[in-house]
Amino acid sequence: MAEVIVSYDREGEKQTIHTGSKILGDIDINYEGVPEDERGGTAKQFLASAALYCFCGALGKALETRGATYDRITGTATLETGLDEKKRARVTGIVLDVTVYMDEEYGFIFDRVEKIMKQGCLVTASLHNAFPVTYNMHLEED
Repeated sequence: MAEVIVSYDREGEKQTIHTGSKILGDIDINYEGVPEDERGGTAKQFLASAALYCFCGALGKALETRGATYDRITGTATLETGLDEKKRARVTGIVLDVTVYMDEEYGFIFDRVEKIMKQGCLVTASLHNAFPVTYNMHLEED
């Protein structure tokens, strides 16, 4: 099994997540000068970003593996929150809306990959038991 280790450090209003990644590096979250009522939501944004990034990466790889080429992939992740039975704030769902821009000759490959991707990627499939993840995939033909 592979493992990923990140570390966290907080000094005053500055928080740093040390990813250990050459790509991500350190992620600094600095609340200095940000009003208290505008500080929330960072962890939710990280979760939505991770889900969208993983899904789009897996989608691109699935298309490429089957011989399809695409111009670009765009998407949004909408993270929904609510309260559980004990009135605690919880994530209640994520909706991914993803569009692949590709030549119409690869439409049949998109259709096959879309069915596969409804099972999710590493991150989103890991969330399936916690809350619903909705996958809305669209093809824009060049």
